[in-house]
Amino acid sequence: MASVIGSPTRAPSQDAGASFRAAPAVAAALAAIAILAAYAPTVASIVAIWRRSETFAHGFVVVPIALWLAWRKRREIAAVPAKPWTPGLVLVGAAGAAWLVTASAEVLGLNQFALAFMVQAAIVTVVGLQVARAAAFPLLFVLFAVPAGELLVPTLIDWTADFTVAALRLSGVPVFREANHFVIPSGAWSVVEACSGLRYLIASFMIGVVYAAIAYRSPWRRAAFIAASILVPILANWLRAYIIVMIGHLSDNRLAVGVDHLIYGWVFFGLVMGLLFWIGSTWSEREPASAEDVPAHPAHATHAARPAAAFFVAAAAAVAVAVPWRPVFASIERPPSAVVPQLARLAGGGGFVPAEREAPAWTPSYKGQAAVLRQSFERDGAAAWLYVAYYRNQAKGRELVTSGNQLVGIADHRWREVERSTATVTFDGRDAQARRSTISGPRERLVAYSLLWVDGTLTSSEYAAKALLSWSKLRGGAGDAALVVVYARDDRSADVAAAALRALSPELATMLAQARERR
Repeated sequence: MASVIGSPTRAPSQDAGASFRAAPAVAAALAAIAILAAYAPTVASIVAIWRRSETFAHGFVVVPIALWLAWRKRREIAAVPAKPWTPGLVLVGAAGAAWLVTASAEVLGLNQFALAFMVQAAIVTVVGLQVARAAAFPLLFVLFAVPAGELLVPTLIDWTADFTVAALRLSGVPVFREANHFVIPSGAWSVVEACSGLRYLIASFMIGVVYAAIAYRSPWRRAAFIAASILVPILANWLRAYIIVMIGHLSDNRLAVGVDHLIYGWVFFGLVMGLLFWIGSTWSEREPASAEDVPAHPAHATHAARPAAAFFVAAAAAVAVAVPWRPVFASIERPPSAVVPQLARLAGGGGFVPAEREAPAWTPSYKGQAAVLRQSFERDGAAAWLYVAYYRNQAKGRELVTSGNQLVGIADHRWREVERSTATVTFDGRDAQARRSTISGPRERLVAYSLLWVDGTLTSSEYAAKALLSWSKLRGGAGDAALVVVYARDDRSADVAAAALRALSPELATMLAQARERR
């Protein structure tokens, strides 16, 4: 038997088996690289966010960590057969279609996720479902490379403000709150973007996933720890905000203000996270120490015998399905129009006539528009104001719907959107859904009705506006869009803004249609 094992005739077979086992990894890597190269602009947009945002700087280490996680599971992955999974091409195509739709809608975050899903689907197509299941943790971990989470900021701010105000009142501190700004006897506080806790949440979630992959083998323990790594930083941020306000209040604002605010926050977060991982360590489970600890898969021989060419054919097929979406997008993109939109001033209607009335200091916090119209009207001594921001050639930095475009900017400490609801209004003789906002300023309150106009269709939803933009471009349209805001001073006896919107809407509809036609 020793002579058989030591026989030189066995070496070529063993080397061939090793090459077959390496083929799936090499083919999958080549497919991923080819797809990323084909979608280089999307990759560049991801890296650009890593570079400029401290919140997403972790993106640079995501791929190395994912490779390390895969290396730790190499015995388990090698113990299952690799076999190209042809249905995965459907997933590649679906991710490509999602990339096309999100690219035409200028939804950068979802567009980046679509590319990540495309790469993951290509890898699963090449190596097969069984290998993908064994490598699920490192494969899914790659999603942390996509800079996502900014959409959660307003919600996290609201939650933090709710908890802080409730906790202060339970502590016997009187609080006057208006939106996310509140006043206590010792001073005024605001829950702003830096107080949302998004950085804490992303850092904890990512580290929690790595720890769960290393410390646990049970899927239930992994899921429980990952859930805790999401919930605990949210609760910790609430407590951090409350503690900082209380320290400031009790010290007559000598402590926990300015830079101390941030330092105390990170120290508290570090202590809470340390406690979380210490508790989690008490339920840790041992990883397999050697190949003998990993049960052999009965189909291992099939894995070794799979022709290497099959994996490269699968990789080529995945790339062939993924890449064409780029030229499809190029074919529906209209060349940028050099014509600047002209927004004609309105003559008025319904008793509202143009007037030279001084407008409130507030203006919508929108940027990147190609043209702006501001106009004042009055009827029976009551004033109303119109604001129209028109968008053409939408792209990053000059798009209607983006996280930075709000009626009241997050960094604006003078004005606050204290109430928001959806209201049915009459626009050009038809019912339409508008956003009704009450905006409070230093010396006055305003009521504003805002609508999003996309290629002739009205909506109050930013998500619907993005969908309408994509649909317009996919049908060969230009995707012109506009923000329409009509506002007036808060008058409890009459809704002047709603009346002005109804009266001016026929002329507004005509003006927007004419601007769209002049390209």
